[in-house]
Amino acid sequence: MKIVIATTPAPGHVNPMLGIARLLLAEGHEVFAFTGRAFEERIEAIGATFRPIPASADQDVVDPFSKYPEFKTLPPGLELLRIILARLFVDHIPTQHHGLQEVLQEVPADVVIGDDCFLGLLPMLLQPRSSRPPVACFGTSILHWPREDGAPDFLGLPPASSPAEHAAIMRDHDRIVHQPLALRLNRSLQELGLGPLASSPFEAMVRLSDTYWQLTVPSFEFPRALPKSVKFIGTPPIMPDQASLPPWAADLDGKRKVVLVTQGTVANHDFIVSQRRGCNKKTRRGGRLVRARSATSWPTHW
Repeated sequence: MKIVIATTPAPGHVNPMLGIARLLLAEGHEVFAFTGRAFEERIEAIGATFRPIPASADQDVVDPFSKYPEFKTLPPGLELLRIILARLFVDHIPTQHHGLQEVLQEVPADVVIGDDCFLGLLPMLLQPRSSRPPVACFGTSILHWPREDGAPDFLGLPPASSPAEHAAIMRDHDRIVHQPLALRLNRSLQELGLGPLASSPFEAMVRLSDTYWQLTVPSFEFPRALPKSVKFIGTPPIMPDQASLPPWAADLDGKRKVVLVTQGTVANHDFIVSQRRGCNKKTRRGGRLVRARSATSWPTHW
């Protein structure tokens, strides 16, 4: 089969895509990867065909703040969350969609695969199933499906012990994040002759895809009723020898406890707060922080 995989141009999305692509290639399928130019060499190295995402929707994987400097200057909170979701994902829907359609005109795909944040798939998913190829999505983050306590995505809230526990945060989220983002999203969809969506775009990716692969195990998620299309498939096989080991790799000899501090694709420019919190927790428990390594010491391939 001819399979087109559309992926958000960021390591945390492309890395699992490469694992999935390798499995498909090993089965004899022809794979076309539609993503950022920074990943062209790695895609071609596994035997897939690279197709570049339009430049305006591409990302600088080394310095994401070069394109979005406000991400670095705004304080953490709901306003920053709204801006990140809008600028990184919602605003790229038209460009991603048109670019993907150009690839599909060239490649008569039997199946289209995309990651959970490649929202340029939404216009296709909103079309009748008879007018499009099958679409499978894979989840690279939390499962974007409503929780029983109604808590919004991306806030890291624990399960509510009562209906009122998260009520204030949910109201603020609806006012600051959900409603403005929905207006922005539905405006883009309207320009494409589609929409509107009542849910978040990430929830819609789960609900509308023909099958949705969550790359983990069920115990990593809050228990709740899920669509039958959701399948927990675990982590794709790690690609061997993706990058040379850093000079301090021998320090990880298994004799000491190691704490990995990671803040994701964007919020990784300042680890001081996280390291302090980690140190405080370890100090209270009688532990000690031996050494800290900055994000620039790690290959983006890992």
